Amino acid sequence: MSDNNRLLRGGARAVTGLVVIGAAAAAVTLLGTVKLPEVSTKPAAVTVDTTQKAQRTLACAGSFAELGADPEHPSTAVPQGFATVAVSGTGEASKLTRPSGGGDPTVLRADAHETLGAAQIQSVKTENLRGSTASACAEPRNEQWLIGGSTAVGSATTLSLGNPGTVTATVKISLYDGEGPVAAIKTAGVILAPGTQQIISLNGYAPERDRIAVRVSSSGAPVTASLGVGQVSGINPFAVSSVTRQGEPEKHLVIPGVANQSNRKAGPSDAGEGDQFPVIVRAIAPSGDIGKAKVRALDEAGRSTDVGELSLLAGGVAELTIKHWPAGANAVVIDSNLPIVAAVQGSVQHDDDHDNEWFVPAPEILPDAATAVPIVDGGKLVLVNPGEESATVRIADAKEKAKTTEVRLNPGSATEVSAPPAALVTSDRSIHAGVRVLSNGDLAGYPVLPLDPRDGTLTVYNR
Repeated sequence: MSDNNRLLRGGARAVTGLVVIGAAAAAVTLLGTVKLPEVSTKPAAVTVDTTQKAQRTLACAGSFAELGADPEHPSTAVPQGFATVAVSGTGEASKLTRPSGGGDPTVLRADAHETLGAAQIQSVKTENLRGSTASACAEPRNEQWLIGGSTAVGSATTLSLGNPGTVTATVKISLYDGEGPVAAIKTAGVILAPGTQQIISLNGYAPERDRIAVRVSSSGAPVTASLGVGQVSGINPFAVSSVTRQGEPEKHLVIPGVANQSNRKAGPSDAGEGDQFPVIVRAIAPSGDIGKAKVRALDEAGRSTDVGELSLLAGGVAELTIKHWPAGANAVVIDSNLPIVAAVQGSVQHDDDHDNEWFVPAPEILPDAATAVPIVDGGKLVLVNPGEESATVRIADAKEKAKTTEVRLNPGSATEVSAPPAALVTSDRSIHAGVRVLSNGDLAGYPVLPLDPRDGTLTVYNR
């Protein structure tokens, strides 16, 4: 083959190669600028019920603990007697254990879908104390507040901590008095084993305080907390009371059940002319800011009576004394410009017998939400409608739901009604509820605690 032919064929191959490369480059460029049809499939969504096999737990306080009941250990609080537990709904019962004393706390467990409520009552009668105490059995929390009681001369306040879980809890106890936080050196840390309860004397951590508030924070496991308050007058028994825990501070609080009765004539008291044992309101703004809180009392007819204003201190426990408790009033409403926790002390005097109770806020019962309401022996249901429209409340027997009564609540009213021991309450409006025991020289009460709402669904996308 001649050299000329070789050159011609080689040039043709080169030209062909350049054409192929150019075409490929053009195709790549075209693919970069032209949107091709997409083939896509949306991930399949699966909705999962996260409450399957989940349980709710309620823990009660157990029998009332008396400080100094054991002469050999005067700084130790010893549980006395036994508390009776009322239950609305069905739950599996067990007990918490504690080092000494009787009347171990009851624990109830039920499926997350079940409606369950429980409360306890105890008649306390020892050499130094008398009266009645009642409290709601509550769900464990990682943070909660308690306010009420005193560690001044003649008063003893104990803190009961329960861990109904299966994991050890580390609990931090922060105390506040009328001036603000108690010195950090006196803040307590408690290791709480699963399935146990410990009782702590606050008189040892913050002695000689006329006012006291407690913040309980836990890690590892949520816990339950309650206060027990015992008072003597000189050498004579005076009063006992229990304090149910509160959750997050709020600006609007409704406190059902407050009462102040005496079969003695009103006259001079420590607050001047007025009720012999005036109603006392206490509150604390955990933010530490200074603010104001207006306090009013509600009765059955819907009358609202302004009874005073709280001056919120910088992290301290504020107090208001109501000189004259309005006749027929059954509840207190507090409106604050700061989130607060609060409690109201009512009292009863019958001849020589006296008793106190610290009533605490009741959470909102949402419209059409069936709520379990346990009614202890001698208890009456107090329903509060703080809204501007009437509410219709249906009260059923949780054991025989066919037995139902209806109660109409006036706007802005607080009404005492009868209810079965295991009640189920539903309202067409938002309401609040509590239970009050008032008989001669005994006074006790507790809030109705709807179970904390849980979103039981979780959407999972498969990839």
